[in-house]
Amino acid sequence: RPGAAATVPTDFLNGGVEPFLDLPVALAFVPDGRLLVIEQVTGRVRLLVSDNLAADDPILVVDSLRNQYGEQGLLGVAVDPRWPSKPYVYFQYDYVGAPVIRISRYTASGDLAWNGNGSFTLAPASRYDLLVDLPDYSLIHNGGTLRFGPDGMLYSSLGDDGGDCLAFDLTRLQGKILRLDISRLPDGPGGPPDLSLLAPADNPFVSHPNPRARLVWAYGLRNPARFHIDPVTGDLFIADVGTSFWEEVDWAHTPGMNFGWPHFEGYLRTPYTCTSGDTANPTLPIYAFDRCDPDCDAGASIISGGLYRRPPGASHAFPPEYDGDYFFTDFYRRFLRRLKRSGDTWSLAPPVPGQPNPKDWATLEGLVPDMMVGPDGALYYTLMYNPYPMPVTGQVWRIVYTGTVDVEASSPATARLLPPWPQPARGGVTIAFELDREAQTELVLYDLQGRRVRVLAAAARRPPGTHRVEWDGRADVGRTVGAGVYVASLEVEGRRLARRVAWVR
Repeated sequence: RPGAAATVPTDFLNGGVEPFLDLPVALAFVPDGRLLVIEQVTGRVRLLVSDNLAADDPILVVDSLRNQYGEQGLLGVAVDPRWPSKPYVYFQYDYVGAPVIRISRYTASGDLAWNGNGSFTLAPASRYDLLVDLPDYSLIHNGGTLRFGPDGMLYSSLGDDGGDCLAFDLTRLQGKILRLDISRLPDGPGGPPDLSLLAPADNPFVSHPNPRARLVWAYGLRNPARFHIDPVTGDLFIADVGTSFWEEVDWAHTPGMNFGWPHFEGYLRTPYTCTSGDTANPTLPIYAFDRCDPDCDAGASIISGGLYRRPPGASHAFPPEYDGDYFFTDFYRRFLRRLKRSGDTWSLAPPVPGQPNPKDWATLEGLVPDMMVGPDGALYYTLMYNPYPMPVTGQVWRIVYTGTVDVEASSPATARLLPPWPQPARGGVTIAFELDREAQTELVLYDLQGRRVRVLAAAARRPPGTHRVEWDGRADVGRTVGAGVYVASLEVEGRRLARRVAWVR
């Protein structure tokens, strides 16, 4: 069912998959390609098998939802990457019994391996609660994304809950991205566990005296309603909704980064003053757009579309030149934009034939709250409804490439960043990496705030083999750095690997 009101570039097609959904708000793929869709208000979880609703429908209704406003309800879903040996599905939702947000896990039963009709269900009695008291005192700014990273960790986004300065306070979880270790949780129903069981040993604030801070991966965010994780590097790309001037895209490539809210909105210094947090050196966005362009009354709410990576053997993979590009949309404004990276700079990609205008790679049909690349290489998104005219049932749509790709993208170099030695280091430390073939590489040392400390190996093409770099504890400017934990970041052909370096004086 082609979307007549949408515009996509030449050789791309925008088509509907499932037209009978009620306010579908988020997507998650089972590793084998089946698709889960959640409905924000009804709490229903719908399973699509080969583009059709499963024989069991819905497969779960998440009960006890709190939904007094458009930003509440069932908001996030993620499938355990260990499926089917660990047949778990995780949800993030506003809970009706108290002003809190919960993250809960349910166990699937049925055709887990997709040997038959592909249908399975999630038993309400199988619920295991991971977190039950995430703050939700305000009706707005709830975040709501759940995603698994390539490290097997579960990431969750939380908005500032209307309390601006809370985004800076590491002891409060508002305005944060959390990183949770689910590998040590017991099977079966129950919970919640002690927070120490959820805190990964390599989280940036794992030594903080407050156990909540140990769950934090990034902070200084207003309302990161949607974010995505690069499946190759593990970097997070966060769409953070602004308030008056800017909608922004943040690139979390280092643990513990501070993205500035409420002292910064986009590139703009705000008049807010907070008593806690690092106000001097936030990480600015890689891209931001004026929420009043062209009309302040149109509304703006940025939605992440994800970093495009071409799945192996995908039937609808975009051309190789799209690999590593970042897509984002806006809930109200319908455009779909594409960013391309050059070094540490991101900018709008050059227009391609058939784009609706130089800025927008495509325009979509209605209100889009979530988007992701599917295992077939298509770009899937949920259409909550088309407001012109209302009401129209919600849908899942996808953008597929219909042209011919003559040459597959070359296989990326395989690289290993070895553990620094000695650890902890005093006086000097060796940082080594291995390459299986010649590749463009750069090795940079950052502090935990994401600030560049030292270029250890400048960007250059290097031959295969082992490369060793000695660090003497000095920054690029020549001064000796203070004791603490730093991050060695190796970039290899657009992918990023990282190791922590503990330095003592």
